[in-house]
Amino acid sequence: MMGGERAPRRRRRPEEAERAILAAARSFLAERPFREMTVEGVMARTGLSRPAFYAYFGDRYELVTRLLEGIGGLLLAVDWRWLSGDSAGGREAASAVLADALRGGSETFLEYGPVLRAISDAAVQDPRVEEVYRYGLIERLTRVVADRISRDVEAGLSPPDLDPEETAQALVLMTERYLLDAFGRPSDPPSFERTEAVFGALETIWVRTLYG
Repeated sequence: MMGGERAPRRRRRPEEAERAILAAARSFLAERPFREMTVEGVMARTGLSRPAFYAYFGDRYELVTRLLEGIGGLLLAVDWRWLSGDSAGGREAASAVLADALRGGSETFLEYGPVLRAISDAAVQDPRVEEVYRYGLIERLTRVVADRISRDVEAGLSPPDLDPEETAQALVLMTERYLLDAFGRPSDPPSFERTEAVFGALETIWVRTLYG
């Protein structure tokens, strides 16, 4: 729904109303950047009144924080096979599992890129969003990546001079920025060729860094 079009209003159960607002926010952010998102703009897509928003969310920053909850869990889940794995299979097996994890995580950014970019933008402006995104999701992911790198260094799969914490931080932050730039533009989906090039670039950087 674009512009000033409004959905017809009807009474909804509280859980339905909350889901409708979250869906409307995702829809809005798929088309327009976070800086243009307003409570009015979101609620115009729901068929609910503007005051109804505040029954569920304090402001638009709390709204995007709620959007992050499901996406953040999905990002960790798709990477978990590599993150929680051991080094017993050797370098080749570890490289293959890592490549699958990178593709899965990248596909999550491909699907939710504009929403994740909005969350990243909101984190710069609001300490609550920053706490959940930068110091929550990103730092948690960095810690578990560092743990996996440490295990691989000890097992001789990764170069012995790698610093697990610094390497993990560099790789995670680089990947986040790269994927947001590639897949986070509202109404500008990347081509298949561009998508495959992004996947390939990340696989090359991570695998060569960690496994040679």
